[in-house]
Amino acid sequence: MESKDITTELWREYDFNGRVYRIDNPVEVYIGVSTHRVVDKDKVVHCLPAPGYHACVLRWKNKDSSKPVNF
Repeated sequence: MESKDITTELWREYDFNGRVYRIDNPVEVYIGVSTHRVVDKDKVVHCLPAPGYHACVLRWKNKDSSKPVNF
């Protein structure tokens, strides 16, 4: 799996029909077919269903609001 730098994000949330899993200060994401693996600033790895799986919706907030998407 290829990783992507997401240190520009303040947080990201994975929403499952109103049940929200929030990750503060994410630094890296590994994007798989059916999962995302997110490493936070404390080096904790969170494995979640990718958007579209189990009704998952992904949202995030960048530190720089003038640049909302980095990749």
